Amino acid sequence: MPYIPKQHEKYDLLPYCRKDGGEVFDYPSELICEAEKLLGSSVGIFPYNYESYESYYGTLDNLIEAHAKQPEIVAALKKVRDKVKEMNRKEEWSILKYIGPTDDAVFGLTHGKNYYWPTRKSKPIYCGVVDDEEFTAYLYPTEPDMWEILEDPTGMAYRTIYEKAKGFLTKEAHDEMLKLFSGQLDGVEDSSDEQKKAET
Repeated sequence: MPYIPKQHEKYDLLPYCRKDGGEVFDYPSELICEAEKLLGSSVGIFPYNYESYESYYGTLDNLIEAHAKQPEIVAALKKVRDKVKEMNRKEEWSILKYIGPTDDAVFGLTHGKNYYWPTRKSKPIYCGVVDDEEFTAYLYPTEPDMWEILEDPTGMAYRTIYEKAKGFLTKEAHDEMLKLFSGQLDGVEDSSDEQKKAET
């Protein structure tokens, strides 16, 4: 079950995680990649498919113990653990109602549903929306006709939407970003198909 602060329970957040289990994470990709390089390619520490924050921190603590005689690895793992804890204080996250059109795509948003916008008090900038996939945050347009602010303890959401602070994203820019990403995926698939043909 995901952790949801008592004061947030009235917003019906993370319904799929509450129904099926699992936790949502904001996480420091660069720090995790650095730690994984030190650990070796066979060990992955991205927070995928964890039931709770505690279970993820337990995984990191076990690795810290296993590598106790390797101070560089221990330091990297502790840095990841501390940063993940800092980034996942949901009391500091903003909550917004999506008032734009429903998008039934895999990473879509539902009109009238409430969503977390992760952030942290020490660096209150827009990092994305925990969408209907309910795993982590992805970037979505932040135009004012698409969102209604419900809780905004750091003021991040207001600054992003109305003052166009760091992270502000128009729908046009978002759509262009998706096209670029889709084109990159198509290129990967095309090259894979060509390689298969060459092998046959």
